[in-house]
Amino acid sequence: MGQSLKTGRRAVFDLVTAGTPNYGPMRMALYDLAPSLVVCSGKLRRGLYGAYDASLETIVIERALPYDLKKCTLVHELAHWVYDDDSRPPYGRRREREARMLTARTLVDTKRYAQAECMYDGSAYNIARELGLCEEVIRDYQCLVLPQICRARTLVRTK
Repeated sequence: MGQSLKTGRRAVFDLVTAGTPNYGPMRMALYDLAPSLVVCSGKLRRGLYGAYDASLETIVIERALPYDLKKCTLVHELAHWVYDDDSRPPYGRRREREARMLTARTLVDTKRYAQAECMYDGSAYNIARELGLCEEVIRDYQCLVLPQICRARTLVRTK
């Protein structure tokens, strides 16, 4: 995929997920901002919340999910769209990690997370409920994003 297309997709991603995004408004915004991207809901196999098919430029979200989970899933699948990636070999594992990191960085408000972490003693389940997110996004934030923030702060202090 060309760099300008990737940059354009990232700009759309940033516009759609700005502020405190909700599933419905994000989906509606995509009709105008990314008309070639098809976002629909359907019945997916058990345990699968969403899927992105790069060849069809289509995102499918599990119809039966609650809205907070649909929101998290849509942002995750949009991250795959930004990378023009459907997580198939040879890049599957690395790209999945990148999509999870982008999703967590995008959806988790740092200040609200810090407050919730203190209130709930780090419980991903309770923090997720407080922030209106799914537990997987909170776990990804704790495992993938927070270590990078701590490393960056350490590097700044040592300079």
